[in-house]
Amino acid sequence: MRLYIACILFLLSSWSSANVKINTIENNENYLYVYLNTLPIVDINIVITKGSNSDGKAPGLTNLMLNSLLASEIENRKLISYFEDVGAKLSYSVNKESTSISIRSVNDLNQIEELLKKMNQALFINSIDSELLKLEREKIIRAISESQKKPSSVLETAVSEGLFSGTGLAHLPIGKLEHVKAITNSAILNHRNHIFNLLNLEINIVGDISATQSKSLIHLITNNFSTTKEFETIEYNINSVKSHTEFDSTQSHLTIVIPAVSRKHDNYHDLMVANYIFGGSGFGSWLMEEIRQKRGLSYSVYSYLSSYQDNGYLKISLQTKNENIELAKNIINQQINRLQEFDVEDSIIETTKDSIKRSFEMRVDTNKKILNLVSAVNSFDLNLNYFEDYLEKLSKVNKSSIKIALKNSINFNDASIFTVGKTVEQ
Repeated sequence: MRLYIACILFLLSSWSSANVKINTIENNENYLYVYLNTLPIVDINIVITKGSNSDGKAPGLTNLMLNSLLASEIENRKLISYFEDVGAKLSYSVNKESTSISIRSVNDLNQIEELLKKMNQALFINSIDSELLKLEREKIIRAISESQKKPSSVLETAVSEGLFSGTGLAHLPIGKLEHVKAITNSAILNHRNHIFNLLNLEINIVGDISATQSKSLIHLITNNFSTTKEFETIEYNINSVKSHTEFDSTQSHLTIVIPAVSRKHDNYHDLMVANYIFGGSGFGSWLMEEIRQKRGLSYSVYSYLSSYQDNGYLKISLQTKNENIELAKNIINQQINRLQEFDVEDSIIETTKDSIKRSFEMRVDTNKKILNLVSAVNSFDLNLNYFEDYLEKLSKVNKSSIKIALKNSINFNDASIFTVGKTVEQ
């Protein structure tokens, strides 16, 4: 048995990104497909490229809309029950720039087609039951109320409102209490009719299914989607802010945001390697060494690169005792200065690149992980040769290219600082 398991693990580990080929369906760059026969599974991700940034004057509208539509009854049964009956999975979410629905099923084409038909019926129902809408609204209201008791959620709200004030990105997808309470049935259906448009639709399919079969599924998914509306593209700029929110807690939460480039920028891979050394690798990173290992100021400190369509940022986060927050800020600023100088040995850069490569290969070892990457390729309009392209660009990263990227692609002078916690007089 041990030998058998070892052989299976070897075969899985030897399977690499070279096996992953992204293709378009019907030459439509919004419909991407990867054939994998390692498991008899099909994963589908349906993305409407409008999220809570399209809520308008009703923050939370898109989130309540999606939850209400997919909680509806079809032929006197909850939509989810059709999935549960056959062991399939349905999940959905709203983020700031998109609305996502994911389906996982065994590779039974008839079964998948029936599930998609039921889902399409739910998405395009003529009216939402008043009791169902009340229930979904109450769930969200409770979630908003609970989030206001958590410093991490309060911080997340402060970051959104500070960085993107006056825009559709300023509020969290869950919305605001007073607006969610006022959203009506007709407002939801009107919003659905506005954003459920083929021009906003991306579909990603990964698994043991042919291109021809995928094409038939896409026809079922797109049924009832409109083609009549055009949407203006809105660009968002990141503000520079200093914000503190008083909160009665023993620990303060800190987030520092530094404007950077988006994922599709040529310098992204250079920044990714620099961030891995700076704070993205956990133990061994500069931030973890200085904050936790040397001084014990925080259990965890990390940094990562985040992208929106038009820009991105480097985000640094930790929580520490209230009395240590200023010391933690000073140490992070020292490490930010160190990052700007980036006096790092070539051998460390090469070791980092190897670690990132191994991590990347672990991100293509399941259908679900590949689906997530393919969805990102679609969302950010990246090269369809993404998997080869990623490794090729990573191989070209060196100390000189990193220093150029840090200088030209991160605006260190416009860093924003957000804290939530109890002020302690020093």
